Amino acid sequence: MSPYRADMAPSPSSIRLRLTWSQRRGFVLSVVGFQVLVWSDALLNDGRYGGSWKTALAGVVFCAMAAATWWIGTSLTHRGVVVHAVPSMIIPWDEVREIEVEYQLGIKTVVVHHGTDTRRRTRLSAPTTGPLGRDDEFQDKVRVMRTFWAAHRDGTQAA
Repeated sequence: MSPYRADMAPSPSSIRLRLTWSQRRGFVLSVVGFQVLVWSDALLNDGRYGGSWKTALAGVVFCAMAAATWWIGTSLTHRGVVVHAVPSMIIPWDEVREIEVEYQLGIKTVVVHHGTDTRRRTRLSAPTTGPLGRDDEFQDKVRVMRTFWAAHRDGTQAA
């Protein structure tokens, strides 16, 4: 089964697009490695190399950030595009004007142009692809986003 559920029924109620493991793994493994070094220094070397409760507390914050990479992403619902970030944002389908793929410094990201009175553009955190974090299903995810938008932009779901 695909992670973005493109192989489900033609009109699912929502689709969740997340960063892939290959996109998250560098940061997550760095945080885990940092925690191992800090705790081993604090417990085995009595903090000789700087491992203390303050450094461990900073590591706990990094662990929370690493855990948040599983939450970050985008959802497509009947109401609109839900951007899972801090703060979360919902872009209603009737305000979306274009879903564009932007290529910058070797990284492709999805940009949603939206707004009725004030024109805005929102760069989505997922889907994305680039040399360090490849997503082999990027084009399929963009196609699913555009299809979902076409089905929901007039306020009613297409049959």
